[in-house]
Amino acid sequence: MSIEGKSSFALDTSFWEDLWDNYTTTFHDVVIHCWKEEEEIIEELRPKAISILNEGLVKVMTVNLNEENHTYFRNNSIDPKGGLKWFMMFFNKDGDERLEIGHYGSEVILYKVDEVNAEKFVSLFNSSATTHFYDENAD
Repeated sequence: MSIEGKSSFALDTSFWEDLWDNYTTTFHDVVIHCWKEEEEIIEELRPKAISILNEGLVKVMTVNLNEENHTYFRNNSIDPKGGLKWFMMFFNKDGDERLEIGHYGSEVILYKVDEVNAEKFVSLFNSSATTHFYDENAD
């Protein structure tokens, strides 16, 4: 993956602040995957990480979502080249994955919700977003 080519991902990140305000407050940490060549954003996260693992071409960083870090992600995650700074973000609760933000924010998956809550979640995104609801993801 070329860092320079990243601008083709998720240019509309208008959903970001609403997503953080309404869907991330119950998570205690986030697991972030960055490509190893994305050295600048890895160094940006390094002081916040409680663990950093090397997994092939990817750095896997876990960050506690205390109040300071939560505010940081809400306000400082948009990359000037387009999309989010990080390739993948995973939020777990009670051992279950509940929210996945992938491909620099161009794919967002909310797990373990019913259709009513899924429709509310979809309203965060612009009308050109492609959405799907699958019953097997509900509790």
